[in-house]
Formats: sequence, structure tokens, C-alpha cells
Amino acid sequence: MDFLGVSYIIILLVIIFYSNFIFFKGIRNIEKKHLGHKLFYFLMSLVFPSIIIFLLAVLLSSSSLLKLFNWNIDYASIIYRIIIGCIIFPPSILVNIYFARIYLKRISKTKNKNEIELIGKE
Repeated sequence: MDFLGVSYIIILLVIIFYSNFIFFKGIRNIEKKHLGHKLFYFLMSLVFPSIIIFLLAVLLSSSSLLKLFNWNIDYASIIYRIIIGCIIFPPSILVNIYFARIYLKRISKTKNKNEIELIGKE
């Protein structure tokens, strides 16, 4: 494995750890702190980037797509690998962060602190 492969693995690990850091930071404000929620989110933070990488790899290496656009791609070149990395990592980051926010909203049953209850008094 060369330098580019190692840097891609490091970037992928940073994506996973950063999204888990955001989730664990947000779960502190929730009354229920179950290990099941943390484990489920950790597994999803591993699955989502893997799905994105797999789908884009299948899409970009399909022979019908290459013939349709008449692309001649050298898969071993560094420029191709950098372009693939630039295509894969931004969606992985966004999917993990938005899933963390959506999942936190889903599991939190506490009221919003900025919400004011007005019951019967004016």
C-alpha cells in the first residue's frame, strides 16, 4: 500500500471518529443513554461510507458507462485515485453527520430548551 492508500484509510477513520464524536457529544443531552443507541450509530457510521464507496466503485468501473461516455481510464494512475477520493469522501462525511443529527432527533424525547409553555396565563 502506498502513501495515497494510507492517507485514504486515515481520512476514512477520521470521518468515522468525528461523526461518532458529534453523536456522543449530542447524546449527553438526552435523558436515555442506552448502549444500544451508541452501538447502532457506530455500526451505521461504518456501513454508510462502505455503501457509498461500493456504489461509486461499481458505477465508475461499469463497462457500459465507460463505453457510453467513451472514457479510457487508467485505474492505476494517481490522478484517477485522487479524483475517486474527492468523489467518495464528501458524501461520506455529509451522510454520517446528517444521520447523526437525524438519529439524535429521533431518539431524544426531551423538550426544546428554547420552547416556552404558556398555559392559561397572559
